[in-house]
Amino acid sequence: MKTRGGVRRLPQFLMAAFCALSAVSVAGAFAADGSVSRVDEPASSGSKVFGVTVSSDGSALPGVLISLSGKGVKQKTVSETDGAFGFASVPPGDYVVVFQFQGRKKVKRKIPVTTEDIDLGTIVVD
Repeated sequence: MKTRGGVRRLPQFLMAAFCALSAVSVAGAFAADGSVSRVDEPASSGSKVFGVTVSSDGSALPGVLISLSGKGVKQKTVSETDGAFGFASVPPGDYVVVFQFQGRKKVKRKIPVTTEDIDLGTIVVD
């Protein structure tokens, strides 16, 4: 490990591995508490909200933390390896969807949900 001004620094590959493991841990935490929704789950009531997260170069961006909130509703999920994400059973109303990825700007979208499924398309997180 190199030191700089008496502070130890991790090699870049260790830092990258740590960031990747952190994203997997966050995904696991959401999966463990049952708050993760997948697009292919049947909607018991409400609409599906789904899309794909990509980086500014257009490549899939897995591990993006996505939260959907509105009056009395809060759901979270994490984008999959192909960037796909989805929320099932979203009741009608006005929502804010926030996309967060370490080291990048938050992206916020306001969306109205009716009885139709909502395809947010491709969301660039840079």
